[in-house]
Amino acid sequence: MQRLNHTSSTRSNIAVRRDNAPQNHNVWHYHEELEFIYIRGGKGTFFVGDCIQQFSENFTVLIGSNTPHYWLFDEEYLKANGFPADIQVVHFKPDFMGADFLEISESTSIKQVYRLAKQAIVFAPNDSTLLQFFENLPNQAPIMRLAALLQILDYTATLTDPITLVSPSYTNPQQQGDYLRMNKILNFIRLQYKSRIQLDEIAHIAGMTPNSFCRYFKQRTGKTLIEFVNELRIGQACKLLTEGSAPIKEICFECGFHNYVSFHKIFKSLTTHTPTAYRAAMS
Repeated sequence: MQRLNHTSSTRSNIAVRRDNAPQNHNVWHYHEELEFIYIRGGKGTFFVGDCIQQFSENFTVLIGSNTPHYWLFDEEYLKANGFPADIQVVHFKPDFMGADFLEISESTSIKQVYRLAKQAIVFAPNDSTLLQFFENLPNQAPIMRLAALLQILDYTATLTDPITLVSPSYTNPQQQGDYLRMNKILNFIRLQYKSRIQLDEIAHIAGMTPNSFCRYFKQRTGKTLIEFVNELRIGQACKLLTEGSAPIKEICFECGFHNYVSFHKIFKSLTTHTPTAYRAAMS
């Protein structure tokens, strides 16, 4: 996995960026900076720690320091003449207010937010406080950005029952040399998940024996290869069930399942709904 540094080149403890190039986010990586990201426009699959989560417009998440993540936008946003994505990102160092910032008593609530952010905090889609924060930040003077970030972190600390994505037990190995291998693996899965993925083939791509690959993949993602691929396939099935009217059996095969009974069972185990009930609930 790749370790990035988003603030060193700006000579600032806060970096603000807005872009429409989802390819920039399509890499398995981590960084010291926390990441506040707001997907104004775009849909796809978000991988963070040991979680696979579908996202769409107005998706906002705070990702903790050194928590690995990867954004896989749907194909229509990756094409040259495809749908436009709109992504706003704020990166900031944990000690963005100074080296002693986290030692003072006033930062207690913010330290708690940092700990929770390692599990990736997801916010309500139409949170007006957050929307105002992202709307105003790009045009603010540096000192006002510091104040605005402090305020939004303090606001985050007041949220009751915050939703997180990553399991509390997840641990990140944080090995810098892994990023090339992990990105080869994820790119292969991205291209092949609708077909049968053979363990020998993906292990060969990773440059490992099948047994070593299985241990490695489980350590890095918190899931077995089968669990990971099934979650990706079911996420795609949920998207197709929500956005279209194709027959469920057609969706089953389109998403890479070769047995309808197996698809039905896995779908229910991951969503608690049957495909038919899920479509009805989302319509």
